[in-house]
Amino acid sequence: MIRILTFALALTLPTLAVAADFDQTHGLFGQILKTHVQDGLVDYAALKADRGRLDTYVAALGAVSQESFASWGRDDRFAFWINAYNAFTLKVIIDNYPIEGSWFSLYPRNSIRQISGVWDKIKFTAVGRKITLNDIEHQVLRKEFKDPRLHGAINCASASCPELRNEPYLADRLNEQLDDAARRFARDTFRNRVDVESKTLHASEIFKWFYKDFLSAYAPDGSFAGLSGKEAAAGSFMARFADEGSASAIKAGGFDVEWLSYDWELNDIPRSK
Repeated sequence: MIRILTFALALTLPTLAVAADFDQTHGLFGQILKTHVQDGLVDYAALKADRGRLDTYVAALGAVSQESFASWGRDDRFAFWINAYNAFTLKVIIDNYPIEGSWFSLYPRNSIRQISGVWDKIKFTAVGRKITLNDIEHQVLRKEFKDPRLHGAINCASASCPELRNEPYLADRLNEQLDDAARRFARDTFRNRVDVESKTLHASEIFKWFYKDFLSAYAPDGSFAGLSGKEAAAGSFMARFADEGSASAIKAGGFDVEWLSYDWELNDIPRSK
């Protein structure tokens, strides 16, 4: 009996250690991102060949107990869920890489959207529970933290998504990192473009999809500089995070908003044909 109990305890010790000693600096994830992410693009082939560290990090996310997690500060929890979303997205891509979807789809053959159930059916384990990417984004991040800058931080593995950082989000730098992600998104002319001369804001569809989040934070009365609704969501965000000249022009009013088509091409590094 003693031998059986000893053996059972030995089996549980690794899990208990991971749960108790979770690295809230996300150092392992930082190594992964630094190695395989450059300028927002991911070397998925190399990551798949070197997936051991990612699998270990993902297992650690799942091993954190709910009791331990509840004791963490807000920014530690916020950073955890951003990193979890991005890590799980990397995992689901390499689990299906190379993605070779249907030629008859509306989306590119290598798109994340070719993976059936990627956001609402495929489940991961975090904080001891099964959870989907949609659950993390809509039921945890948006609902609990109510910070629209998160839309510049989580990455959907697609060309038009805000860039994936090559470092993890960390509690002690979270506000600085979220501001930086928001600025990068606003000032990247592939994702958002301000034409001061024609007074036109060419905006990401992210502002259409999540306009209530942006309005709540930056234009709570639903209007901004002559814009209303979804257009006000885009304008108010850009007025805060775009370059100084563009921001001043938007604040002065008279702008129209046009929506850029969303590019769902995989954010893979360029490969020779």
